[in-house]
Amino acid sequence: MADGATRLAVRAGGHVISYQEAGPRDGEPLILLHGLASDSDTWDKAIGPLAAQGLRVIALDLLGHGESDKPPGEYLLSDFAESLGQFMDALELPAATLCGHSFGGAIAMFFGSRHPDRVQRVVLVSAGGLGREVHPVLRAAALPVAPAMLRAAMRPGLRRLYRRPGLHRALGLTPENITTLRRAARALGTEAGQASFFASLRGVIAPSGQRTASREMREFAERVPMLLVWNEGDPVIPLAHAEAHAARAGYSKLVVFPARGHEPHRRSADRFAEEVAGFITAS
Repeated sequence: MADGATRLAVRAGGHVISYQEAGPRDGEPLILLHGLASDSDTWDKAIGPLAAQGLRVIALDLLGHGESDKPPGEYLLSDFAESLGQFMDALELPAATLCGHSFGGAIAMFFGSRHPDRVQRVVLVSAGGLGREVHPVLRAAALPVAPAMLRAAMRPGLRRLYRRPGLHRALGLTPENITTLRRAARALGTEAGQASFFASLRGVIAPSGQRTASREMREFAERVPMLLVWNEGDPVIPLAHAEAHAARAGYSKLVVFPARGHEPHRRSADRFAEEVAGFITAS
């Protein structure tokens, strides 16, 4: 959990949704939406700096993820949008700025296309939904054989092997890589977690690539105030997606950090918080 944040839970739409909150209660509400095989801890380095900017920061574990309930279901974008609306109702938030990382970005845009009056502005962080290309590993995870392969890879003996420091050194993993992989292991460590992951993934990714950029989402993305934050060397979702969108929508702002990786909000947390707070103040 992030330093200075409080772990809370609320019942929304009949399900328990877990979330972290920090910052002044009367601050501008900023809802953080994480990506696939992840949870609200992906924002652990950014929550404190964002709260220090005077924002009311709310980072939730999406339905089917983290400490939130994991009911059986299809986990389509429409399901996440409905759950998000119910979560906002439970917190008595008529509207907020939505900040989505990766898969969370697609949820933010889909929700906004259905409920534009509830979205003040959007921050997309290395987000899905702006183009077709995506990392081959995620495309492979959409194949029918992927669940069986993951179950085999998550056997207890292999999970013990994955934790060995010698293997980490041999693979050249950084501490940040290890933190991300441990978060993914938590997400995929149970049968319910695996089921929600594959259902969520197949709703937005096919073996041929992303399939989330509907006409309604594109139209919403081109009329809402939007900040796009990417690392220059993102190996999962290309920077070109953000550049193409920024060129189409002149009011959008694109910020590119000179780094590799898919989590600019962790690698450059302080600058990320400054950019987000400045964007909210200016728009």
